[in-house]
Amino acid sequence: MGWKVHSFVRRTNTTKATLDLDDFTQALVRRNLLGHDKYVSGIESGTEVFKGTGRLDTEAYSVNIG
Repeated sequence: MGWKVHSFVRRTNTTKATLDLDDFTQALVRRNLLGHDKYVSGIESGTEVFKGTGRLDTEAYSVNIG
């Protein structure tokens, strides 16, 4: 569809995280990857194994807006 995808990779292991989407969008704006006139149409959470083998069990995933 021609949509741009921007991925952020977490570098530490954790069992729980609370993240502010504004931190990510502002980082993209600072890097000139997202214009001030654009908006986020979706978010995803998941894992990719980059080396070797791995497993991730997700017990919960939620988003609060507002």
